[in-house]
Amino acid sequence: MLLNQKTETAIDPLRGHERRILLYGDVNLNIIDGSAIWLVSMAEALAATNSQVTLLLKARVTRDGFLGRIEELPNVEIIQPEHDGSESDAPEFAPRAAAQRLAEIDRANPYDIVICRGSKVCAHVANSVQLNHKSWIYMTDIPHPIEKIGAARLNKLRTGIGACQRVFAQTRDAQSYIEAAIPEACGKTLVLNPMVPDEYYAFMPRESDEEITRIVYSGKFAKEWRTLEMCGLPAALIDAGISATVTMIGDKFQHDPAHKHWAAHMETAIHNGGVDWRGGMPRDEAARTVAEHDISLSWRSRKMDDSFEISTKVLESAAMGVPPLINRTAAHEAIFGADYPLFLDDDDTDLVLKVIESLGTVKQELRYRVREAVTSFSISASAQRLESYFRAAEADYSLFPRGKRKTRVVLASHDFKFAGELVTALSARDDIELKFDRWPTLHTHQEAQSRELLEWADVIICEWAGPNAVWYSQNKRRRQKLIVRLHMFELRGPWLPNIDVAEIDTLVCVSELYEERVRATPGWEEANIRVIPNAVEGIDLFRPKLSGSEFRLGIVGIVPVRKRLDRAVDLLAGLLEKDERYTLHVRGRMPWEYSYEWNKPTQQMAYRQIFADIGADERLRKAVVFEPFGADMGSWMRKIGFMLSPSSDESFHLAPAEGMASGSVPVFWPRPGVEGIFGSRWKVSDSAAGVDFVHGLASNPALFEAEATAARSYSAKFEASTVAASWLEEIL
Repeated sequence: MLLNQKTETAIDPLRGHERRILLYGDVNLNIIDGSAIWLVSMAEALAATNSQVTLLLKARVTRDGFLGRIEELPNVEIIQPEHDGSESDAPEFAPRAAAQRLAEIDRANPYDIVICRGSKVCAHVANSVQLNHKSWIYMTDIPHPIEKIGAARLNKLRTGIGACQRVFAQTRDAQSYIEAAIPEACGKTLVLNPMVPDEYYAFMPRESDEEITRIVYSGKFAKEWRTLEMCGLPAALIDAGISATVTMIGDKFQHDPAHKHWAAHMETAIHNGGVDWRGGMPRDEAARTVAEHDISLSWRSRKMDDSFEISTKVLESAAMGVPPLINRTAAHEAIFGADYPLFLDDDDTDLVLKVIESLGTVKQELRYRVREAVTSFSISASAQRLESYFRAAEADYSLFPRGKRKTRVVLASHDFKFAGELVTALSARDDIELKFDRWPTLHTHQEAQSRELLEWADVIICEWAGPNAVWYSQNKRRRQKLIVRLHMFELRGPWLPNIDVAEIDTLVCVSELYEERVRATPGWEEANIRVIPNAVEGIDLFRPKLSGSEFRLGIVGIVPVRKRLDRAVDLLAGLLEKDERYTLHVRGRMPWEYSYEWNKPTQQMAYRQIFADIGADERLRKAVVFEPFGADMGSWMRKIGFMLSPSSDESFHLAPAEGMASGSVPVFWPRPGVEGIFGSRWKVSDSAAGVDFVHGLASNPALFEAEATAARSYSAKFEASTVAASWLEEIL
């Protein structure tokens, strides 16, 4: 049943058509809980983006007014499940059936984005060839810690997340956890925080000369939510001589399997505990009631402190100027500040009383402070973030309009680790069809597969100028375009003379230095060369830094020896003379993991000397941290204030570019071509000069922030969208 038909809206000129979003949550809106509120808020936020939105409901809604916030919006349509003829008034979609219905709706009129919530329905959507490439899935129920994820479920999660386009996580901590547990999520996980209706911020914070403190709780009644203990607060407040009242709103008594009689005890206590129980209320009525109070309760068991979720009730209360009494957690400190006066460092009643008593009268400054702290959680602010997410993921057709026919592109390589931005850019366009010629190793070729792809392709891109470029340059047809990207090591490859340079339409180098080196190579003087830098995803990498990041140095990759780990260690040693808080975080594989490098006597000797130097110095032993290779660079860089690039030679060096995009300050040692890529602002002459540079910034927060901001601004020249435009210019 269609509840609300869409009306016409303006077409986005950059896209060339309206963005169409299909939304589904494995949520029954007849049961008002956090998930139901999320689904309605999500529809409202999406409606505030430049999009047409279709909301498919899991069950027919029988509660009057719950959809009122969205059913009159002109760019939202709501589809209820059709009655199946059973006696039930509210049939529900099972996860598989929901995914099938989503595919059916999409087939009738294709959507750009399909957003779904609920692990089971998301798994079915991820298995759909029709939907997976356009699916954005919201993950809230991944077991924590990682050890609790069984092998079978982990494999399903990796498959599903690997197939989808984007993943939503509720908080930064949840984002980091998902990326650490599921490598396929790295680079595609976005934060989608809880949302608060804009009008809640319009409530005037309560002003009162009363000496009585009005305390309120609104939500479900559950054991770990300490709602039974809340019922004992009125008597405890009287005993402590504190003038206060306690109001409780809600009618959902959650059964606890481990404590079978808890719900019954809770019902008895709420009737007899001296609280003012208002029962269940519609969301907006409950909000108005909360706004009449001085303090809201979100007192939880300490078992809940490692949750990655943030209570929507806490955010709503703060938005209305009612300071919440909450457990002290890292997430709460990030929102309200470490000095927030209503933090609980334990979960017993005595501490709750002590905090309430110490606060005395709730000052207006605190009411406005908590409201200001949560402004970024409004639906309108969330809509702006969603719009930026969608824009970053979309193809821009303003520079390169859609072709009349699809351009067929083959990407051939043994290693795609630097091709992520290229794959994303090509996959986003509906006028490009992309296929891969995956070589098992640099020299291992499945020729039959390549010949089949060669017959099909309009454009061939060889990632790395290796034996793949030899084969395609010798076998391509005249009508086909061949683009080859050369990084660094290929110039020393014995196969290089076998590449037919005349058949390469464009040779892409990642820096001017390597353009010069290629032109100095016999046979390549007349090659058509274009410099296109490596790319970074600023929207993924730029995340709030962790406390103390200005004292943490990072280096990514220490093999081969020209990466110069010794310079980074020398820098750290000098910094430790000034402040013992400095640490060096070395991320990547160890040299003995690369047998072809470790077996070189001079290389091995150099590494052994570096490790011996670290081991011989007690300060260095404590301050150097070796961390394994991982794809979750955005999460890892949150703790890094300075990203080091001490190499003696590089074709580009992606790690400092990523660090700059994350808000880290780069440090470059002299090497050929470094200024042409990164400028001279962050270059030091040697490790001793690096000590002065780093410590001068780390000891001055304002200077450090200014350099971090400048570095991030500079990294815009490497932004994926900018780099993608250069590639499309060569391909289309």
